[in-house]
Amino acid sequence: MNNIETIDQFYKRTNQIIPSELLNAVGKPSHFNVKERSYSGKITPYNRRDHYKICLTKGRGKLHMKDKIIEIDRPALIFSNPTVPYSWESISKKQGGYYCLFNDSFVSPELKKGLERSCPLFNPTMEPLYFLNTVDYDRVNTYFFQLINELKGDYEYKFEVIRSILKLIIHEGIKLHSAHHAISQPGASDRIVPMFLELLERQFPVDSPENPLKLKSASEFANHLNIHVNHLNYVLKSHTGKTTTQMISNRIVAEAKSLLKHTDWDVAEIGYCLGFDYPAHFNNYFKKNTGLSPSVFKSHS
Repeated sequence: MNNIETIDQFYKRTNQIIPSELLNAVGKPSHFNVKERSYSGKITPYNRRDHYKICLTKGRGKLHMKDKIIEIDRPALIFSNPTVPYSWESISKKQGGYYCLFNDSFVSPELKKGLERSCPLFNPTMEPLYFLNTVDYDRVNTYFFQLINELKGDYEYKFEVIRSILKLIIHEGIKLHSAHHAISQPGASDRIVPMFLELLERQFPVDSPENPLKLKSASEFANHLNIHVNHLNYVLKSHTGKTTTQMISNRIVAEAKSLLKHTDWDVAEIGYCLGFDYPAHFNNYFKKNTGLSPSVFKSHS
């Protein structure tokens, strides 16, 4: 299983010329690129990337990520975080729009400042996709057109201009998110929920049987957050309707399904890296939560 696709591998997979700044580079040079999205392969590999990506899509498709598939039947804006594995499956032959990609070296402190929790590009716990109406699509489409023109130009500070345009696109996503979620100033209890979710997501994806989960129980998460486990349970139950244990369990089951479906690891390896010392314990846990044994689920995937 190829866990992380590099920018070089992306260009090779899509039969594009690798940009000169990435050839024989020492370290990780800053890189940004933007392209029209006139064609997309039937389905891309399911894995993480070592870079950020923003897509403006026009065309039917499916976004595979974590343990869900998002059907896309109208224009959408998609933000890809390097820590989240995903795959794009084209349904319609004609695919339009744009995409841009860039690495950590390109991300300036000014670009990221204040957006760590409010944008899915930097916050893997957020939904990565926003559907667009005609007005929204035309506005974001204009921003991408500006990115292409700036990249072609020879202005000395063109990459600073590009970062400014990227920030406009990012804020379009934040505004779309705000339109669907009432946002209020969080109190101390309200801040616990995103802190817990961020800590939970940081345990995933599991990319090696030799790298098992570090935090598995409600008390371990509470200790890491420096709060009492009972208070953590109360806050999560009040905000989500689920206990800490239920939320951890749901995420572990989702990761188990992903590993069973997308890796060639055996059931015992998957169980061990998810915190189960004995295969029988993992089998019982998975069957209790899904109705199927891990082996049966894997054979049906």
